Amino acid sequence: MRTSPVHLSQSQASKSSAARRPVFSARRRTFGSRPRRWRRRPRTAAALSAAALSVAACLVAVEALTGCAAPSRAETGRGTCTSPGISRDQIQLGMIYPNSGNAASLFGSFRAGVDARFGVANAAGGVRGRKLTYSWQDDESATQMNLAAATALVNSGVFAMLESTSVATGSAAYLHSQGIPVVGSSLEEPWTVYDNMFSYSNLLAASGSVTTYGDFIASHGGHRAVIVVSRFAPASVAFAAELTASLKSVGIPVVATVDATSPINYANLGNQIKDSGADALVGAVAGPAFGQSVLASIGAQAGIKIALSPTGYDPRLLNTFKTILAGAYFVVDFLPFEADSPAHQEFLAAMSQYAPETQPANQQAALAGWISADITLRGLQAAGDCPTRAGLVAALRAVHGYTADGLLTQPVDFRADFGRLTRCLSFVQVGADGQHFTPVDPLPQCGRLISR
Repeated sequence: MRTSPVHLSQSQASKSSAARRPVFSARRRTFGSRPRRWRRRPRTAAALSAAALSVAACLVAVEALTGCAAPSRAETGRGTCTSPGISRDQIQLGMIYPNSGNAASLFGSFRAGVDARFGVANAAGGVRGRKLTYSWQDDESATQMNLAAATALVNSGVFAMLESTSVATGSAAYLHSQGIPVVGSSLEEPWTVYDNMFSYSNLLAASGSVTTYGDFIASHGGHRAVIVVSRFAPASVAFAAELTASLKSVGIPVVATVDATSPINYANLGNQIKDSGADALVGAVAGPAFGQSVLASIGAQAGIKIALSPTGYDPRLLNTFKTILAGAYFVVDFLPFEADSPAHQEFLAAMSQYAPETQPANQQAALAGWISADITLRGLQAAGDCPTRAGLVAALRAVHGYTADGLLTQPVDFRADFGRLTRCLSFVQVGADGQHFTPVDPLPQCGRLISR
């Protein structure tokens, strides 16, 4: 079992950068009011008996409605709680992400973002005096390993789960059956199906789409689209269907779907794109595969006018492809770093202090980790002194108007927005020098929810 930076990792002699992250402080942070202290008042025997019956009834009612375990007198004020992972001075969480496999480059910095947000929280005292820690498992970008990772973490007694991966489908049903709260980044349908799962953005749902992608491509001169997929990745195929619906809703036909599964035959892929007659290239693949598809289209002189990818907003991608991606557009489900808001500055400062090995710090997955950890903190604070898993789910569903201090493209109501796709998105364009992103006004751009 791998543990958070508060402890040593699974291999205590590991030389990995993750193992060198700094130890979190355990000073108290005031997220809200301190627990109330009750003062004893003289009562008659009859009054005491009536009060005891009233309190007992109330506790039973509260537990039934909120899932919050009724603490004994010894359990109040952060005493001994019965929920797994909750001790007097610590909250033990679990984390699943791909530290290896084909999705590692896309999600790898998620953990660093969590470290930064929990580092800030722990330095200020944690949640109600409890320090945040976590154990993590590598799902190796495979559904079977995702389930194995989740099972191991639940069996170890973690309270809730943080997750960022392309194979959450592997464990989603299991975690739901166990009542485990899950917070993370949503790129698969289960995030819009299971009510124990929470994300600040939903880019893929079991049904429906948004016009946002189609509206953007139409406004930039696209008339006929070719979509790039990875045919062995279910999330890629499902996302392609959603993009197809978005394009068709604004009158843009999808004239071809081409496969960019590695290893890529550039000549063959380029000829397929050219032969389709499309003038818009749309990716439903990871950033590197999209970059390779753009390269193939250039080599074949395919005549693409606009290239758009919902993934790949990452300065490391520019370092790899440079001017090959000049002029290409990327979708961002938060306000891009170029907006340079106070919330962005706070994130970057925390990354420098608590996850300095992650370079560059302005990675999409890292900010997703920061926001996911922030959502978890918000729910834990609202769940009370002696939280339960059901109580945390109920507390998070009650959160509305969440913006991550202004980082999000639209406020989130975790009850009303459950199952809905994110319709407001940011767009950035790669500069002519291939070295920077430029936000496309307005920020964000909002479409309509549609069926498919």
